[in-house]
Parts: sequence; structure tokens; C-alpha cells
Amino acid sequence: MRSPIVRFAAAFGAGLWAGLVVFPGLAGAVPAALFAAAAAGGWWLERRASRAALLVVAGAAGALWGGGAARQRLRTCVGRWSAAAPAGGGSHAVVVRLIDPVSPGEAGGGLVSGDARDGQCGGEVPLRWPADSAASGGTTWLVAGRWFGEGEGGVLVVRRARVLDPTPRGRGGIRDAVSARIRRLFGSRAALVDALVLARRSALEPEVRERFAQAGLAHLLCVAGLHVGFLAGWLGLLLRRLPLTPGVRFGAGAALVLLYVWLLGFPAPATRAGVGLAIGGFARLRQRVVPPAAVLALTAWVLLVFDPQAAVSVGAWLSLAAVAAIFTATRATAALPWPTRLLAPGTAATLATAPITAYAFGTVAPVGVISNLVAIPLAAVAVPGAMLALLVSALCPPLGAMLARGAGAGLALIDVVAGLADRVPGGHVVMTAGWPAALLWSAVVAAAWWLWRAPRRPGVRAARVLLVAAIAAWSAAFSARSLDECRCLTISFLDVGQGDAAVLRTPAGQWIVIDGGPRAPGNDAGRRVVVPYLRKHGARGVALMVSTHSDADHLGGLPAVVAAFPPRLVIEPGEPLARPLYLEFLAAVEAAGSRWRAARAGDRVTVDGVAVQVLSPDDAWMNVPVDVNDHGVVTLVTYGATRVLFQADAGIPVEERLAGRVGRVDLLKVGHHGSRSASSEAWLDELAPPVAVISVGARNRYGHPAPEVLERLSRRGIRVLRTDQRGTITFTSDGHDEPRDVGHHD
Repeated sequence: MRSPIVRFAAAFGAGLWAGLVVFPGLAGAVPAALFAAAAAGGWWLERRASRAALLVVAGAAGALWGGGAARQRLRTCVGRWSAAAPAGGGSHAVVVRLIDPVSPGEAGGGLVSGDARDGQCGGEVPLRWPADSAASGGTTWLVAGRWFGEGEGGVLVVRRARVLDPTPRGRGGIRDAVSARIRRLFGSRAALVDALVLARRSALEPEVRERFAQAGLAHLLCVAGLHVGFLAGWLGLLLRRLPLTPGVRFGAGAALVLLYVWLLGFPAPATRAGVGLAIGGFARLRQRVVPPAAVLALTAWVLLVFDPQAAVSVGAWLSLAAVAAIFTATRATAALPWPTRLLAPGTAATLATAPITAYAFGTVAPVGVISNLVAIPLAAVAVPGAMLALLVSALCPPLGAMLARGAGAGLALIDVVAGLADRVPGGHVVMTAGWPAALLWSAVVAAAWWLWRAPRRPGVRAARVLLVAAIAAWSAAFSARSLDECRCLTISFLDVGQGDAAVLRTPAGQWIVIDGGPRAPGNDAGRRVVVPYLRKHGARGVALMVSTHSDADHLGGLPAVVAAFPPRLVIEPGEPLARPLYLEFLAAVEAAGSRWRAARAGDRVTVDGVAVQVLSPDDAWMNVPVDVNDHGVVTLVTYGATRVLFQADAGIPVEERLAGRVGRVDLLKVGHHGSRSASSEAWLDELAPPVAVISVGARNRYGHPAPEVLERLSRRGIRVLRTDQRGTITFTSDGHDEPRDVGHHD
């Protein structure tokens, strides 16, 4: 019989999620009423169905706890600033104690967190520190700047900072000292050790993060349950060597693990591991046999009570799903041959977490089943070795340096494994993040479970395998084309809804991004569509980024793209606007270390033979008081004889200025999503494109594209393709013939 704690924890978690997500704006009134009603209902049900009563009361208690957590969140600095200015842009000053050190010019643009200390509001505040300034962890500062973004995705861009207490103190002071010792001991590998030991990833190169993610090893860079398990395992071995009673060993081990989790800042996965290890250790101390499911459920409940935000944390869900899958697979394969027992836990963990990673990140790495077999044993030695080197170096520097060299060799081997796994064909699958990707991988999990549960008769098992293989082959046939089929210019108009985003790949494999789509709370087209598309097709960086103008439906997704793939060159109108999103974009470009240029007519950037020429605006036009759309960057992309015009949102005034200076094009990205303010008769007569693409959202509130524009295009025999009807639209060109439509290519 399944333990009641499993159902209790599930009901409490569901109620907590509802209290955080559904009821936060109601100040807890609904959760309180729900709890009262549920308590009354539970009392009535108790005589008839005590378990049902327990679940009802647990769910209602979770909702009440979640409502309180949501109210508490609104009292933090981040909650207050986000509520006051959901779109960002508010100016704020706060006293903070930095959690981590920041070095001048550090990768990530000096991204750091600080604990608010002035009493007006509390909590952890994400900061973008000035790139030319250094600061030690644990020091106290008065900072002032502008708040951009919302909730966990927001950041206070610091414009002014004044040190109040230069002495490193508290958790930040300890992390600062540890980080300084890591830099001395590990040199060029310090950023990787920082990530593996302190969960500080801001200094990691984007290429390293991508390599580990695509190799299925991203969990090694996020200090989680695995790292806490490494520490607890080695502590257990060492404490057994000492003449201590079991109770003292348990208390000492639990205290050291708690100290380490505190040093990390109590991230949900590490907290889950610490609580689970403590519950399991206490059960063994008391000589009690507790089912793994009950231990995991009790761990989840304690975690949710301690940290209600874990209910909406991707890291917490991944941690719990992976551990549950490993427990289940280990028990299910206990009597099977050793190769099955070896592969089953990793396979189960990959499958169980696939819907979550597909939903949140758009990436699933099946190759991780194999790469983890090598990387985890290496990490089990290298990570504790790095920790030991840090401790020993304080007492005996030569011995610490020797241990650091050994741990560094292990880290280098892990990086080699990541590089090899990253290059395995089909080793990682990238798609557009969101519910469709999660549902697809949920179907894969269901199929795997169905195959595993098949009767042990060869005929039944073979029939099921053939059916699943046939469905997979049929599905794969729709995405069998590859961008590598020809050495061509590839142009993809991405389906980002009501907005614009286009991605070009040069014949030599370099990438150009023109706009990033819209961004709204919970829907960042850059993170959801553009970044997964680039990852799926093997992009390692962006050579050129064009931001046509500062409207949110074009600019919104670009900060996420800049963070994931720092571009070498960024061009945009350079119009000095005080829009929060535009300022955030400029801050991201500065943090990425990208070159920036204000685009002006006559500018020309060539990447692998693909020329991007700016047609508008020029300096004179920028001084004309017209709509921001008409100050946008209009570009002509040429490759051999192929000419493609990206009109952005420029309207008829720009078309009239450019009349007679563009000529015929092979492909037109229709201006302003097909609005009646663009695509005049004379303009279309001059361009005479055989094909036109309209980037537009389905059933948008603007009525785009306008019927009269569609009629003008149709009357001239121009073939019209729309992203709301076709999804992502991809063309290829060899530079000689007209661009070839290769259809939907997500």
C-alpha cells in the first residue's frame, strides 16, 4: 500500500502551487476561505473517507501557505519594484550586502546578487554591477539604479554605488574568500570550479554552458543534490574513521551538510538533497525501514514548507523527478543483468525530466545517459577533491596545490567528455520551448513506459517496439531536412506571434539575427523561440545582430539572445529613447562586450559573402519628427544575385524616400506586419518580388495584415506566405537562382 505521506505531499504541493500562481493577487482571502471550507468539508468526510479528508485539508493548507508566501514575496524589494513598474524602468536605491565578488570586465557583465539590508524591503536583489568596477563579496554598498524586468527575470542596473562597509562579512564574505582561493589554486579553471563548488556560473563562458547542456551534463554546473551527495558520501567515509558514536557522526555530518547548503544560499535542489539525506540518516540511526517513496515525499513536503517558491522552481521539479525516476528504475531492475542495471537509472532520469526541460529550455539531451556514466564518477572524485584542496591549502599550501592539480585534471577530463558528447550526432534535441515540446516528450515517456510494461512474451514486445518505431519514423519524416543539405544562404522567418524575428545562416555557418520577437510576462520570444532555434541548428555565436527599432514586438526577445549568444557586432537606429526595454537591451549589449554601431544609410556589413546594407535611416531623416517605426533600420541582404529586403515597420514615408533607389528584389519581408501604413502601390511596383513574407500573429488585435495590402500583393501575382498560417518559414539560396521555399523548418 502506498504511504499516505506521498498523497499528502502531492496534495499540499498542488495547493501551494495554486496559492502562488492562481491566488496571489487576492491577498490570501480566497486561500483562507478555501481552507475554512475544506476544513469543514474534511470534518464531514472524516467519518466516511478519512484519506479523502486528509487530501482535501492538505490541499487547502497548501493553498493557504502559498497565498501567504505570495504576499510575503510582494514585500521583498523585487516584489515591490515589479509590482510598481511591471514593464521596468523604475529608479530605486537600496543598501545591499553582496553575495559574490565582481571583477572589472567580468563575463556576464558583473551579474551578482545582494541581500537587502536597509529595512525598507528585504530579500535577495539581482544586480548588474558597473562593468568597470570591482567589488568584494560580503561588502555592504548603497546602490542606485533602474529596475528592469519583472520578478525573477528582473535586474537592478546599478548606475551609482558607494561602499558603506568594505569588510567582507557573513555568507558573502565566506564565498568571497573561497572564490579568491579558487582563483589562486585553479587559475584558468577557476570559473568551472566556482560553478561546481559555489554554484556561481556568471563567470563561465557561454560556450562552456552550451557544451555541458548539449552533452546532458548541465546539472553538474548547477550545484544540486548530486554535489551534496558527493560531500555527504565523503564525509561519511571520513567520520567512520573517527572514534565517534553513530549519533555524533550523524549530527556532525548533518551539520556540515547544512553549513554547505547555507553557503550556497539554500537553492531548492541542494536543500532537497540535504533534507533527504538527513531523513534517511535519521531513519537508519533509529533502525527504521522507510520506503524511498515516503522519504522523497516527506523531503518534498519539508522543502515546500521551508521554501514555498520551490513549487514553481524548475530546478526543484527537475531534482524531484530525477530522484524519483532513479529510485523507481533501481528497484524495477534489481533482478536484471548488470548492463540493464547500469543504464536504467540514467535512462529513467533523462526520460522523467525530458518534459520539464523541453518545456522550460527547449532542450533534451539523450546522450546524457552515456556521458553521465563517465562524467559522474569523475565528478565524484574531482568535486570533493577541489573542496579538499581549498580546505587543505589553508593549512598546508603545497599540499593544497598538489590536490588542486589532481582535481584540475579530473575537471579537464569532464570537459573532454562534455566536448565529445556534444559532438555526437542526434545526442541532443532542441525545439521551441513550451507546452507543445513538453507534450511531445510526455508522449515519448508514455511510449517508453508502455514498452517497459509489455508482457515478457517476445511477440508482444516486438509488436510494440515496431509500432513505436513506425510512429517515430513517421514523425521524423517531417523534420528530416537539414540546413546542411547545401552550402547556401538560409533565411528563416521565425514564428514569434505578433512581432518580427528572422535568422540568417551564411554558407560558412555564421549567423545573423534581425530582431527577436515580442516579450510579455511569461512569454519571451527570444528565450522561447529564437535561442532554441539557434541551438537546434548548432549555432555557437552570432556574427551580426540587427535591432530594427525599439518597439517591444521587435526588440523584446533580443536581450535573451544577447545573453545566450553574445554577438560580435550590433547595429540599431541609435535613437536616444528612455524606454526601459531599450535601455535593458543596451545594458545587455554592453555586458556581452559586443561592438555597437548606430546604423546609417550606406553602412555595409559582409559576413561570408552575405552583405547586409543599410538603406534607412540617415542622419537627416533621424532629425525629422516621425514615428519611431519610420526611424527603423531597413536593410537589403544580398548574396550573389539574390536580393532580400527587410523593411521592418517602416511605412509609406520611408518608401517614398527610397523610391527609385532599391530596384527589384527576390524576396520581401512586408513592412509593419502587412499594415495599411506600408506597402504602397508604387513601392510594390518597384520591388516586384515574386514572394513576400508577412510576420504576424494569429487573430491579432491590430487586424494585420490589412485586406487592402493583401489585395495589392495578390493583384501583382506576388505569392504571400504568413507566419500565422505557415509557422516558421525558411528559404535557401545558392546565390544564383531565386530563393527556394523549403517550408516549415522549426
